[in-house]
Amino acid sequence: MIVGVPKELKIAETRVGLNPSWVQKLTAFGHEVLIQSMAGEASGFCDEKYILAGAKIVNTIDEIYEKAEFVVKVKELQPYEYDLLKENQMIMAWFHLAEDVNHEMTQALLDKKAISISMELIVLPDGTRPTIKPMSEIAGTLAMLEAVKYAQYGYGGKGILLRKLAGLPSSKVFILGGGNAGLNAAQVAMGLGLNVTIMEASMKRIDYLNNQLPQVDILCWDKDMMFEELIESDVLINTIYPMPGVTESIITREMVSKMKPHSIIIDIAGTGIIETSRYTTLENPVYYEQDVLHYCVPNMPALCPQTSTNMMLMTTGPYIIDIANNGLKEVVENDVIVRNCISTLNGEIVHHEVGINHDMPYTDIKNELLLSRL
Repeated sequence: MIVGVPKELKIAETRVGLNPSWVQKLTAFGHEVLIQSMAGEASGFCDEKYILAGAKIVNTIDEIYEKAEFVVKVKELQPYEYDLLKENQMIMAWFHLAEDVNHEMTQALLDKKAISISMELIVLPDGTRPTIKPMSEIAGTLAMLEAVKYAQYGYGGKGILLRKLAGLPSSKVFILGGGNAGLNAAQVAMGLGLNVTIMEASMKRIDYLNNQLPQVDILCWDKDMMFEELIESDVLINTIYPMPGVTESIITREMVSKMKPHSIIIDIAGTGIIETSRYTTLENPVYYEQDVLHYCVPNMPALCPQTSTNMMLMTTGPYIIDIANNGLKEVVENDVIVRNCISTLNGEIVHHEVGINHDMPYTDIKNELLLSRL
């Protein structure tokens, strides 16, 4: 199989779909791997390292899409890539089509009859999302570190140091969601000696967090308590994503307006949960609204691309090898995990959450007619 890795077009996205180690694994199985020149440079992987691993370097993204049967990316397609897609071409990336409404990209995938393999939809039998977990850990860590940075006066903050100091009260951090991102954000905040509160909906997770973070207040989900915590906090970190089809914000504009002046919102989801949040980029990460600094970058792990790429491939790498070695049809027929992470196939939406989120019809991927066309 010909596997292609383009340089990411998303603004300030520095990660890369394959590192040299996984290229070497693919070429050892007899697959041809094409890497766009400079695709891995920001992650610390120069073209020479890919060549030594057995890859071929091509100059343009057009060549990648023209020749590759299987395109391995990091982030969702950008508009330039839409016209490069080919029928039955497999694209693996974090598409997030079950969370974000992107009709233009979805329609391009359908019109071109491309096969979109959504990494974030890989779900194990116990409900965990192995590709999301390491990125959530990194994003949660960076969320708190970015809050420390943007609390400083020179970065637009109110000029406070988010660190416990003798004789002064500790700043307060309020975290929405106690998953992997929330846990890691809390661990960093605790290490800085800050006053930390997490709000979580799952009682099972609350019990776990109480054992892991005995010094942190873990609150059960409650709108009134949420507001009380919000108006007292110096930093709000949102780590939860909107459910498919749900458009109502949890944190309203009115609630944000009651926060402390020049307090900080770090929104890992980027949009949807907090009414005043809108996507920002690593090049232009912040803005003020309701006198509150907002940081809404959805791809924070791109701040440390080498770590993020290597962590990502610990989970995505085996799936890439399996698809390349056995072909998607065999993998889909035998592996329900891979089957359930395909969003579009043969011009149809084949994942129910994607269909619901886009208010579009969908077909079960187990449909024999669809499978016969793989």
